Amino acid sequence: MSDLDTSHAQRDAISGVADLGRATRYSDAVNRYLGAVGYLPDERPRPVLAVDPTPAGAVAKAGVVLVGVDDTPTSYTAVDHAAIEAEMRGWDLRILHVQRPGGIRQPSRDAGARLLERLTDRVHAYLPSVAVTCRLAVGSPSPLLAAEARAADLVVVGHRHSAVGTEFGLSVGDRVAANHPGTVLVVRVPGWPPGPEFGNRPIVVGVDHAQSPAVAFALAEARLRGCDLVMLHAGKNVARADRFDAVDGVRVHHREVAGDPASALIDASNNAAAVVVGRSGLLGLPVKSSGWIGRSMVQHAYCPVFLVG
Repeated sequence: MSDLDTSHAQRDAISGVADLGRATRYSDAVNRYLGAVGYLPDERPRPVLAVDPTPAGAVAKAGVVLVGVDDTPTSYTAVDHAAIEAEMRGWDLRILHVQRPGGIRQPSRDAGARLLERLTDRVHAYLPSVAVTCRLAVGSPSPLLAAEARAADLVVVGHRHSAVGTEFGLSVGDRVAANHPGTVLVVRVPGWPPGPEFGNRPIVVGVDHAQSPAVAFALAEARLRGCDLVMLHAGKNVARADRFDAVDGVRVHHREVAGDPASALIDASNNAAAVVVGRSGLLGLPVKSSGWIGRSMVQHAYCPVFLVG
């Protein structure tokens, strides 16, 4: 079998896990957005939003999902995913927009406030149970988002699919994903919006050992969503038959494939709703290493990526 045939077989196996006709909490929420919401900014004039005065880093009583935004379609999609994560957990959603110091004139502040209002209205229209607060800040985006992230339980960032909006080859989202010690969801979705089957796809987790934080998070996320979980282990001498079991009500599919772990996970991401990887990568490499699997996923995956632990 050629490498291309092997890749296609892996993709077919992953896609065969999901019951595309079975509604789940996650698929219901995703399809609500996909069926009714456009993915271009709404430029209609609106009243200026009274921005939440809560200081940076303030700790809320409930859990908090923090999403950093700007006025691009990528950020709108990131807010959608952040809102769905907040709804599933019963947490609050906090939206942060950072303007650079050169943009502190009143027209720029008004534009930033209108952006936050549009995004808040977007969430309330389709997920009315989610409590939303906003913050408009001035300064350097990466440090301000990193500071705000310390008080969040989950951080969501969009991923640039080109060099536009990057600093020295890394976007703000890339920097936060690499350096924030907590869980980060990088909303990497080239080709978004997808077809209606997206919400029924499984979670895929890269496995180095069964008790890793990434596996524990992936199992909890699959339980929240009501979807299957694929535990994918790749390596030079791995090629055992697939097996199946159930863990805490989640259908778990164990897959072992021969090959490079990053390539195997990228292939699997074609038919996954999200991929979960450990922050240090499956090979135990440091964050800034060129071989870091997490960074490979952030740059090349075909679906959102959770970085854990």
